[in-house]
Amino acid sequence: MPLHQPQETHGPHPVLMGPHALAHLRRWLAGNTGSKPVFVLGDETTMRHCLPELMGEVPTLGAAHTMQVRAGEASKDLEVCRALWAHLAEQHADRQAVLVNLGGGVVTDLGGFVAATFKRGIRFIHVPTTVMGMVDAAIGGKTGINFDGVKNLVGVFADPVATYVHPPFLRTLGKREVLNGVAEMIKHGLVLDGDHWNQVRRAPLHDLEALAPLIFRSAELKAAVVAGDPLDRGPRKLLNFGHTIGHAMEAFAMEGQQRSLLHGEAVAVGMVCATWLSWRMDLLDRDRMNAVEEHLMGLYPPFIFQEVDQHRIIELMRNDKKNAGDEFRFTLLTGIGSARVDVPMNAAQVAEALEHYRLLARDAARHHHQQA
Repeated sequence: MPLHQPQETHGPHPVLMGPHALAHLRRWLAGNTGSKPVFVLGDETTMRHCLPELMGEVPTLGAAHTMQVRAGEASKDLEVCRALWAHLAEQHADRQAVLVNLGGGVVTDLGGFVAATFKRGIRFIHVPTTVMGMVDAAIGGKTGINFDGVKNLVGVFADPVATYVHPPFLRTLGKREVLNGVAEMIKHGLVLDGDHWNQVRRAPLHDLEALAPLIFRSAELKAAVVAGDPLDRGPRKLLNFGHTIGHAMEAFAMEGQQRSLLHGEAVAVGMVCATWLSWRMDLLDRDRMNAVEEHLMGLYPPFIFQEVDQHRIIELMRNDKKNAGDEFRFTLLTGIGSARVDVPMNAAQVAEALEHYRLLARDAARHHHQQA
């Protein structure tokens, strides 16, 4: 009887999803590691809630060395890398070792970077445990850490052996973490596939069975784009939609007294701004702009900042890798399911978009307060 095979995307590295994905991982480890050391990296949440299930599906990982970092963006740090490199060295990891990254975007970004740089590169595998990891962070070979307050300033392109997507891990997530990853799914629909956008915005996000095929579709969309542009020099820039302002918002929230922003929440702010700029540049009609704006503002809590804060947000944007000289480079919508990359924007135009979002957020917060 043939072994069941998981669904697999077509990209620079395999992304395998479904009830048989971890069985595939079990077979791969049995055939490719032998006596070589295997390490599992996770944070305190994934080690508590996901590692037992992973070991139940892949018993050979019971003998693996485990490494744990604190949950959250602060772990994408050079000192954390130093500690992980030291542990690998102490355990005599050689270039045939394997690192299994069990976690969301922070763990896969960090673990991929540590593996890619230790002894000029050891093999690594991603087992994402969040929607964000499954549809975005664990696909495409981007690794990185934050440096001097700038998100992903230091990193390398390095592909995992494979990414194994096991949707039952999502049972451990709260609503906010699910919505964090859904932001990237919305992005995939807006820039690549209008049907996907419609399906995601109508999906019952609390229903794991309904969400699973949409997660796989998002993974397919990202893998296809990455396959055609692995080093982010052309069409892959479509995936930057919402990120130019989003990354700056994420950094700004970490600096101040406001509530912190998860990556997807910050990208949602950036997508509202970029959608408005798309309309302002006559690339997108008002009805479509309104539809995107209303959905995002209804799905994510408003992020409150002051008009005086816009200068700092724009300064943080200047660290963006996509900039050219004094101009910002934006991905903007030309329709629902299509976009244009490298649209130049100046600081005054960005300030207008930030002000547009700020007023929307203020009104949404007032409305919520009146209803409470």
